[in-house]
Amino acid sequence: MTIEIENAKEEIKEIAQKCIRCGMCKELCPVFRIIREEHLSPRGQLVNLDNDTFEKIVYECTLCKSCEIKCPMNLEICKAIKNARKILVLQNKEPAETKVIRENIQNTENIYGIRED
Repeated sequence: MTIEIENAKEEIKEIAQKCIRCGMCKELCPVFRIIREEHLSPRGQLVNLDNDTFEKIVYECTLCKSCEIKCPMNLEICKAIKNARKILVLQNKEPAETKVIRENIQNTENIYGIRED
């Protein structure tokens, strides 16, 4: 395991372990409001991350930070989710769709892969 992955995991743990599991973050979360599945809520995501479960569901989060507005502990939930995504990328476990977008940005500087002439 690389030092970059270890650092990301440590940062995730610091955030996730401060969560008091109150569920207030779910109130404004657009993903949870539509899908209504606990594992996709910010609280559910933090529970998974605290258990070292880095799944592709972290890409379901819109990173809108609505959860952070309601969090009584002022946790940087989106930062934890970004770190989880980073770990999946470094482990080559990211979804194929995001891999294509990342490659397009690297090659053409836009998500569509279209070169401007």
